[in-house]
Amino acid sequence: MEIKIIPLGCDDRPLDSYGRDGQSFAEAYAPVIAFLLRESRLHAVVHTVPGGPAMARAVCQLLEEARRREGDEAMPFDVTPIVDVTARLRREDGCPWDRSQTHRTLRRYLIEEVYEMLDAIDSHDIDGIREELGDILYQVAIHARIAQEKGLFSAQDVVKDVTDKMIRRHPHVFSQKSLENIGTSMLNWDRLKQGEQRQQHAHLLDGVVPGLPSLLAADKLQEKAAKTGFDWPDVQGVWDKFHEEWEEFRQALGEGNPVHAEEEAGDVLFVFANLCRHYHIEPECALHRANSKFRRRFAHVEDRVRQSGRPWEAFSLDELDSFWKEAKQIERQKENTDC
Repeated sequence: MEIKIIPLGCDDRPLDSYGRDGQSFAEAYAPVIAFLLRESRLHAVVHTVPGGPAMARAVCQLLEEARRREGDEAMPFDVTPIVDVTARLRREDGCPWDRSQTHRTLRRYLIEEVYEMLDAIDSHDIDGIREELGDILYQVAIHARIAQEKGLFSAQDVVKDVTDKMIRRHPHVFSQKSLENIGTSMLNWDRLKQGEQRQQHAHLLDGVVPGLPSLLAADKLQEKAAKTGFDWPDVQGVWDKFHEEWEEFRQALGEGNPVHAEEEAGDVLFVFANLCRHYHIEPECALHRANSKFRRRFAHVEDRVRQSGRPWEAFSLDELDSFWKEAKQIERQKENTDC
């Protein structure tokens, strides 16, 4: 972005007279130059100097020299601008939505962005691939910023770690010789997206990517519809609808018609996703956690069976269930230890 320098004075006294403790003008002004360059990544900047035109020209020259140095040292792929933007959004005077996010609250958005990327690939939408890669990069940046604020790691650590991993995994490519030169707010969100060329749709729900996992799609569809006012006034209405759909599912099972039963099962899941939404629970993430939990606990059951040296059929259901309860107890103990 442009940096405009405006002189406030008319005197052109020696520039070094603006320095302190024997510093030259360039040394004294270095922190200001760094600040102006950093801010210019985010927006156009107007900077006033106390001196006259000569001082303004000198500051412009310092900026050009600093930009040249940045250009000489810059990597081909520079994530500094998005890292700086994310830090700005997370500041006290930044965006309330960005500031309120945590690793946990951002889970659904990371899933959504990945599936939007997949949809762009399947659609051979090159502009879409470029845009969605940027959205995924923002997810990386904000997760890294949240971690940095807690003193855990930074975006640079993320870049370094994945770079080191790629080098480690490709020893046939990165020989020692080839390594020698390696250098050192939410309510308006949908409306804003609709204003962008790629986000213009004939119908509101067209903006929900078809390739999303079904539970995530159900949550997203009902969230968008609710923004138009098409929603129950309170959660009791959702509970009533859930019980209604559950009863229809039970009746369909009694009919012995698998097609009808499947349809009613879908209605139950769809309303359940809406029920989760009303309680600020992400159904896709909740199911993912349940799947992961089942994997862990069943792996423990497998290990216990294997350790016994007996075949699966030699165990009763009660015995297998006791292994399952062991797994639950181990997890609870670990949770208490972690706390």
